[in-house]
Amino acid sequence: MLKIRWIGQSGYILTDGETTICIDPYLSDVVNRVAQRPRTRPVPVKPEELRADAVICTHNHLDHVDIDAIPLMDKSIIFYAPTDCEKTLKELGVKKYLSFDEGESYEIGNFKITAVFADHTVPAVGVLINYGDTTLYFSGDTYYNDKLENIKCDIMFICINGRMGNMNVSEAVKLANIIRPGVAVPNHYDMFESNSEDPAKFTNNVKNGFIMEFDKEYEVKDKCLI
Repeated sequence: MLKIRWIGQSGYILTDGETTICIDPYLSDVVNRVAQRPRTRPVPVKPEELRADAVICTHNHLDHVDIDAIPLMDKSIIFYAPTDCEKTLKELGVKKYLSFDEGESYEIGNFKITAVFADHTVPAVGVLINYGDTTLYFSGDTYYNDKLENIKCDIMFICINGRMGNMNVSEAVKLANIIRPGVAVPNHYDMFESNSEDPAKFTNNVKNGFIMEFDKEYEVKDKCLI
């Protein structure tokens, strides 16, 4: 049974009870320390208490490569990230790193992860995760780009904030209506007051739009979130 929890911004924890994968965990307040932009959500799990087999970082920005949280994480965790992140991660004490550039795939337990195209201000990837007959797409941070229209997925998790290298709501709606996933989930709108958006502007304009509650675990069943 696959379960997924949204931990804010572009962060998710996926588990089937045997294997746990975490995507883009932002588990500190480092953006406030560095750029005076405090987080608006509580930290959902202490970094030293994160239990995961793998952490995927989609690119080297503070809310995706959390330089305050990563040094506290278990050293047995394998980090998957673009090669642009390698130096930073190793300086933070990561012992197990594997490159995760566009086109690279790995099998982790019953999961298959694939790095896909993203168009951001730094080298970045999106993530396709195959689990059984279900395909989940996590956009990470990306501008709108025609190449994204080729993505095939059952459940989409897409940025909507329209700032700092990301597509806006209208562009996210356009992409969702082209890809036509069974479920379309907005993200990257909730963590900073200066970089927020109303998720209903997305879900009200796409078929099968779904707003996940922060830090609530959902079951993925029949290619839906319940």
